[in-house]
Amino acid sequence: MAPLSLANRPRFLLLLLFLLVLTWWIGVWTQLNRSVLTRVPILDEKYYLEEGAAIAGGRLLPDFPFIMSPLYPYLVAASGSGRLVDEDGVRLGPPPLGIRILHLLCWGGIVWLLLAAGKKLLPRWAAPLPALLFALYRPAAIFASATLLEIPLTLMVTAFLYLITLARRARERLGGAALAGFLLGLATLLRTSAVLLILPGFLALRSLPQVRRRLVVLGAALLVTLAPVLLFNSLHAGRPAGVSCNGGLNLYIGNGPAADGLFVLFAGFDFEDDPAGVAFLSGQLGRRVSGVAEADRIWAEAARQTIWQDRWRAIRLWARKVWLHFVGWEIAQVTPLSLWQRDASWLRPLLVPYGLIAAAGLVGMLLGGRADRRLWPWLLAVGILVAGQSLFFVVSRYRLVLVPALCLFGGVGLTAVARSRGPRLALILPLAAAATLLVQPWGLRDIRTQWEAMGLCNEGVRWRSLGDQESLARAEQLFDRARQVEPTLLVAYRSLARLLVDQDRIEEAERVLAEGVLRVEKGHVLQRSLILLLLDNGRVGEAVPRLAAFLRDSPDDPDMLHNYAIALGKTGHQAAAIEAGRHLVEVAPEDPRGFIDLGILLARSGRTAEAREVFSAGLDRHPDHEDLRHNLDLLNAEP
Repeated sequence: MAPLSLANRPRFLLLLLFLLVLTWWIGVWTQLNRSVLTRVPILDEKYYLEEGAAIAGGRLLPDFPFIMSPLYPYLVAASGSGRLVDEDGVRLGPPPLGIRILHLLCWGGIVWLLLAAGKKLLPRWAAPLPALLFALYRPAAIFASATLLEIPLTLMVTAFLYLITLARRARERLGGAALAGFLLGLATLLRTSAVLLILPGFLALRSLPQVRRRLVVLGAALLVTLAPVLLFNSLHAGRPAGVSCNGGLNLYIGNGPAADGLFVLFAGFDFEDDPAGVAFLSGQLGRRVSGVAEADRIWAEAARQTIWQDRWRAIRLWARKVWLHFVGWEIAQVTPLSLWQRDASWLRPLLVPYGLIAAAGLVGMLLGGRADRRLWPWLLAVGILVAGQSLFFVVSRYRLVLVPALCLFGGVGLTAVARSRGPRLALILPLAAAATLLVQPWGLRDIRTQWEAMGLCNEGVRWRSLGDQESLARAEQLFDRARQVEPTLLVAYRSLARLLVDQDRIEEAERVLAEGVLRVEKGHVLQRSLILLLLDNGRVGEAVPRLAAFLRDSPDDPDMLHNYAIALGKTGHQAAAIEAGRHLVEVAPEDPRGFIDLGILLARSGRTAEAREVFSAGLDRHPDHEDLRHNLDLLNAEP
């Protein structure tokens, strides 16, 4: 066999590297296939899997405006990765291999673009640094293994910035501007905030000949890419609409009364089955919200009102979110990213932390952004994305789109430090120290503790969904541990109580809820659960004083008024029960239960004429209600 020539050695090494990387990815996916994190998808991942399954099943377009990314579910469907989940939330079918392969190609594309950018902007020895920083950033590999849009979005944004700044031949042709507009359109169809990058696009094209024609071509390509979705959403919404209808909800999460800059859970809001909050708002407002477009408008208006009422708070909150974009803490939306590493040990070699990328990137932006005009659009892109996303809320996966640019600037910053001597080094070192201090999670200890406990609950919910005895025992341990980590976390008590009820351990569930009522700030939520549990188990006498205490704080709660009236009637307190029924009719005339409760209570008290009047009044408001009609017929049939 002929010896390997020097000419062929680089190709051989590249082939060997490719095989090693592919083997590593297969190892990661094999381990994750056994993980509860992939067997029980939640939130956005569940939504995209089910939407992909619906599209693959023949549904070309939804019957309502697009709630989240219009493009990503079609990528899921095209890759054969659409999946349904059973009634417990467990994924049906094999792992979604197709979308993982697509993500791997996108991940590799980002690495390649950063390597090409490094060759053009950095000295030869430093050229691989940006690509290496990204490749060794563990969350990028995690998001590439999940059914989430972050990796394709990051590729589109990185390709767009590379094209308008460093791809010399493409920049010289009008076709390059068209391609840039198309890439930006695809990125916007993945996440709306990407459209803001048209400003760096304009900045990059200003220095080229025929600048106006190039700008027109860029804008036209962007508009053509977005037009079908904009038209579809606007026709369904009955008004001009954007590419998705969850901006209002995200604006409220980021600026509402409970906002702290991170993702906020609302008691009673099921993000998985009600992603736009239509059912939740209908219950809160006491009327039917017509659909996702109206819900989006209501959320946005509520957010604007909160911002306007306390503008200084909104400004401070926005500044805090800008800072959170650079903090070296991996901010989970619900599931801590450390759980992925635990279940996939092959992820552990990826050791580059976000704090290093952010700190090095900040130094590079301060030093290199001014030195090389080709970096100006990248610098503007980071600033615009951070400013725009800070209107909403911050989690690690939303920050991923920044990582390639930060890695590129990190390479610039590390190169500047290595090259500096004397006075320049004395200037750079304080900048590096300041950047290192800036990315520290100052003052976030309590929030991190709370999110650790929420992550334990989230994992517990997933294990509970599997349903076997071993999984249920593990879920119980996780819920208990969450209570120990954060004794005031409402969801820990509620989740543990639900698990105990499912196992017919009613008395233990009652003790858990009673403890939560005393410890949790919003104890009325657990009080409600405890009351319903007592009533379901026939312990009406114990429920009555708790109902009375609940209604002292929330006197107009229709559900609790209904339960109070029934419970008082069962315990012989007819006068108090009738009064509760009257109050329910007054505060919630659109709820037929008030008329039914009051009419039955009056009839049982011998006040037949009054009962007839109540049932008749109820039928005036609810003419098709069978129970009201039946009760009135029974009274009219009596002699």
